[in-house]
Amino acid sequence: MCFFFLMIRRPPRSTLDRSSAASDVYKRQGINAEYMGFKERKRRQMVQLIYKKTDQNQFLYSTTVLTPVEQVIRELVTINNLRIKLDRLCIAMEELAQKGPLKPEELRGLSNYEQYGDDLTVKQGLEKMPPKVGAKQVEEKTNYRTGWVLDDEVVAMILKHVGEAKAVIHKDQVAKKVALTEKMLLDQIDILRGVIMIAYPGYHGVGVWEPARVILETKDLEAFYNPDDVDFIEESTATLWYAGKELLRGKKLYDFLGKNEKTTVVVKITKSGTGAPVREPLIDQETHKKMLAYYYKKQEEAKKLDKDGEDAYLESPWANPKGLKNELHGVQDVKWKFKQPISYSH
Repeated sequence: MCFFFLMIRRPPRSTLDRSSAASDVYKRQGINAEYMGFKERKRRQMVQLIYKKTDQNQFLYSTTVLTPVEQVIRELVTINNLRIKLDRLCIAMEELAQKGPLKPEELRGLSNYEQYGDDLTVKQGLEKMPPKVGAKQVEEKTNYRTGWVLDDEVVAMILKHVGEAKAVIHKDQVAKKVALTEKMLLDQIDILRGVIMIAYPGYHGVGVWEPARVILETKDLEAFYNPDDVDFIEESTATLWYAGKELLRGKKLYDFLGKNEKTTVVVKITKSGTGAPVREPLIDQETHKKMLAYYYKKQEEAKKLDKDGEDAYLESPWANPKGLKNELHGVQDVKWKFKQPISYSH
């Protein structure tokens, strides 16, 4: 009697480091789905919008072609206004660190208060004057600030962080392809707020009119908006433009830029009803300077040739009919100098 045994191999159990072929398929599907999602997210973050108002006022903003136009306008306006706010905060903190706190309005421009005697305005200003805080007194020519400066170490700390904040919003960030975000700017403002708290705890020694304090305590960007201020932008009246074409609200970026995510364009924002902004020049300023220098050089060379005339070649060595003879005799570079004849006076 023969017995036949059918051996069925059981697939190995799936473990963290070893898995069956079937489980590998499902795992790869999950990994691939996650990877494709990551690639999709990465692919969408490649549209670069260069917001440019002037050569000195520009920044880079990253988004996707699927973003609605109204969202792009809102984020561009927010970043622009935060950037202007941070820039003015840096300027105010530099003046505070180098020249001391700002005087009350009644005392600005005045130096010797005793000479005004019982002047009511001066008395009110002296009552508002914040307590003196500082390690030394420096000369302040405009007499708008007290000149009470902190010690050198604290001043260096303030200027260091101010310089770092300025680097974040500098126009060179566009060339470095560093896109600005709202979070980046808010983080820099928080850092400078902490620096002020270290230098002047609780704003001690700084008046409520100090520009740096006013900027830090005003959290609402709309409070900074002034119709006469050309730097700040009001979102409700902002219109976005690209290549002389207005990007209408209610549509998405791909309606104007196409579906290619690898796109870098220059956009501008104007107030609604003012029309299209001035178009960008075809060449940049540096190239324009080089072209002007090149054509000026060519023009000067042409003037020189016209001045020489058609017979200028006759003075060239190759046009000398006796050149070969002189070269054979070795007298090619001989120059003759005539002397005045000697006169004999009687």
